Amino acid sequence: MVLKNIACFLLAIHFSFVVTGKTIPVGAAYEIHSIKSAIQQAVDGDTLIVYGGIYKEGNIIVDKSIVLLGKNLPVLDGQKKYEVLSIKSNHVVLDGFKIQHSGYATLDDPGGIKIYDSQHVTIRNNILFDNFFGIYLQFSKNCLISNGSHVYQKCNYDE
Repeated sequence: MVLKNIACFLLAIHFSFVVTGKTIPVGAAYEIHSIKSAIQQAVDGDTLIVYGGIYKEGNIIVDKSIVLLGKNLPVLDGQKKYEVLSIKSNHVVLDGFKIQHSGYATLDDPGGIKIYDSQHVTIRNNILFDNFFGIYLQFSKNCLISNGSHVYQKCNYDE
């Protein structure tokens, strides 16, 4: 009975977390043009809707439990210098992006998407192209990669 009450309580907290978030549009036609700025303004439970375009923002760090939803396949470009997207929080969703051109290094293993010590991260409907590592899970568990998250790698980094 005690376990059932705890389970119901945790489920109620989860659903209240999901329902209370706000939506933050990101793109050239909106008040916020930068994904980094939107993440900085977001709080746990928010959804960032990132509209199509090319975003060259260096390493984008997701350190909050948020949803990043791409519309019209926005491109996150690491310019062959940066780890493109670093996820450092639990309960993150990344859906609908093209992630390309990460940096190349053998010591810190930069990638298109790197998930650090996190749980319950969902990566779906993404295209990864020309990254040192496509998706790298470092000490992470209960993560889901699904629904056409395609990884296309190039072998030549001397371009």
